[in-house]
Amino acid sequence: MKQLLTLILAAVFSMPLASCMKQETKGQTADNYMKIPSGSNIPTLGMALDASYDQNYDDVVPGYKILSVAVGNNSINIIQMDKMNDKWVLIDSRGAKHKAILNLREESPDVYGRLPEKLRGMLEYPLMIQVGETHVIDLLFKKDVKLESFRSLQFISSIFGKTFEIVPQD
Repeated sequence: MKQLLTLILAAVFSMPLASCMKQETKGQTADNYMKIPSGSNIPTLGMALDASYDQNYDDVVPGYKILSVAVGNNSINIIQMDKMNDKWVLIDSRGAKHKAILNLREESPDVYGRLPEKLRGMLEYPLMIQVGETHVIDLLFKKDVKLESFRSLQFISSIFGKTFEIVPQD
């Protein structure tokens, strides 16, 4: 009977301790993951994110679709971007994940070479976003990716050390 009582007391006193521990899901904690509606401000970072797809821009780059992402800098600091380590992943309506192409020059040099100089410049991934600036980043996806009614877009930022999941608003 004493052992049963000891076991029950141990279980009761360990419950509050377990609830105080951080819960992690697939390596993500509340510290490094934020799920936000598209068009939202993130006041703690002084940043805003919005994502939208317009099928009128399909095939502007032959064989690719474009998803436009607006990144607004409302902070007092420059937002650094990192083409080599940032990742953008689209989750389509079926739940399939598609990695965005940030560097068409490496992905498809032939297509990149045939683009007008002005369009090449517009497709370049930014190095930084100045204070007070909103920069539109055009993410490229292969033509067969269904961008219509996508579930979310994940921005894995190497600079912030966070994953931002942008969910479209209906």
